Parts: sequence; structure tokens; C-alpha cells
Amino acid sequence: MELDNQALRSLVTLLDEEDPASLALVRRQILGIGTAVLPYLDEQRAAATPEMAIRLDSVADDLRFQDLRRDFVRLALSKIPDLEQGTLLISRFGFPGLDTTIYSAWLDRVAATVAKDMPADAGIGESVRRLSNHLFQGLGFAGNETHYYDADNSYLSRVIDTRRGIPVTLTVLLLLLGKRLRLPLYGVGTPGHFLAGFRDGGEPLFLDCFRSGQLMTLPEVKRMLVRSGYDWRPELGKPVSPRDVLARMVRNLISIYQKTGAVDRAERLSTLVEIVLTGRDPGNSA
Repeated sequence: MELDNQALRSLVTLLDEEDPASLALVRRQILGIGTAVLPYLDEQRAAATPEMAIRLDSVADDLRFQDLRRDFVRLALSKIPDLEQGTLLISRFGFPGLDTTIYSAWLDRVAATVAKDMPADAGIGESVRRLSNHLFQGLGFAGNETHYYDADNSYLSRVIDTRRGIPVTLTVLLLLLGKRLRLPLYGVGTPGHFLAGFRDGGEPLFLDCFRSGQLMTLPEVKRMLVRSGYDWRPELGKPVSPRDVLARMVRNLISIYQKTGAVDRAERLSTLVEIVLTGRDPGNSA
């Protein structure tokens, strides 16, 4: 039965229960209703005691994460998950309530600007070069070498806001713009780094987005890996699937939060990795 406004308000007030069993029952009821309860939690919080505010925030956080998990399951059930949708879902984990349409619209605008200035006869190589120059030289996006392990670097929304990121998020940014321009760019998940790859009629070429779109040949990529202590294997230069890109982005965040002691956040992200890779929510036995 659907509850009316007054019933939802009354249910939220029951979160002041002191009996643990009764409180657990109220929480389960609220989680069963879903995000429709969020406005009433916010309303109650305005006049709440500090202790009650913490309890209300905890329930709101659980509601948003429950909703996010469902969205991740829907994404992961696709044969090829949508990379843009996935990266913005990750941003919603870090910033609950984020309006992700703002960032998709920003991508649309940037791609349209590049397309407007693109010569009609530009080939793949020239088109990729112009896109890269606009993103890294024109707009000033760059690798965040000073604060490499800042969690913001792993959220696409924050990368767009700050124009700083790590290899995988900067590469994803280029890929999403490239997709709008119908450029055959793909992600390359080398150990300890991440590159964009493309072919312009011959051997593959690569862009190091962390280093302002530096163009690299395959021998240069091999030398980079050897210098970093890795053995070259041919599969390292092959395209990485959107599913694996998303899993890599989430794993980066898990590592960051584990190192900073944010264990609860790391555990929740571990759930999201499993969903991305399997399409199943480990917390839902149904």
C-alpha cells in the first residue's frame, strides 16, 4: 500500500526509537519504500538534535546507495555497459544527489565546439590531434601530479570541474568526446598507467592523457613499460572493454579509501565492482 505524505512523515519520526529492534524495523520499512522518503528525512533533519541528525543522515545514505546499486545492476546487465553512464554513476557514489546531466551536457558542448572547427576532409589522425589539442592545450586538462591519490581524480564530474585527473579518468574523458565525434578511440589498460589508442591506417598509435595528450608509438609504449619494471605482452596494447574500464576506476577508489581508512566506503565500492563484473548484486539474495 502506498503511503501518503502524512504517513511518510510519521514513519520518519519513528527513527527516534531507542529500542534497537523497533529502530531496525523502521529502517527496513523506509528502505522498502525507497528514495521517495528522502524529502521527509531532509524535512525532519532541519529541527533534529545532533544525534537524530546523524541517524537521519545514515538512513538517507543507505537509501541513496540502495538506489545506486540498482542503477549499477541495470547498467551491468547490458552486454556492453555504457561507459559514460557508468562513470557518472561512479560520480554519484562520491557525490550523492549529483545532477549528472550537467556533465553530459558539458561533453556535448565541447564535442560540438571541436566538430565546428574540424575541416571536412580531416582524417582520423588529424581529427584525434585536434580533439587532443583542444582538451589539453585549449581547455587546460592535465594530470594531477601534485595530488595524484586524491579521490576527486577518480570521479569524472570532479575531473571536469577541476581539469585535473589521473590517467584513466582523463582517458575516459577523451573517449567520451571521441565517441561524440565518431572517432575510433579506445582505452588501453597498461599496468600502472592508462592510455588511449587508435589506428590511422597503419600501426596503432597511443595518447598519454596524463601527459597532456602526448602521442606515442607502440615501441615507445613498450619502452615506457619496461622502464617501469613491467614485461611487455601483446595483449597489453589491445582495447579494454567498458566493463573493465569501469571496474578499474572503482578499484582505484577502493585502494584510495582503504589507504585513508574509509573502510565503509571501500566495502561499498567492492560491492559495486562485483555488480559491474557479474551483473548481480551480492547483497540481494532474491
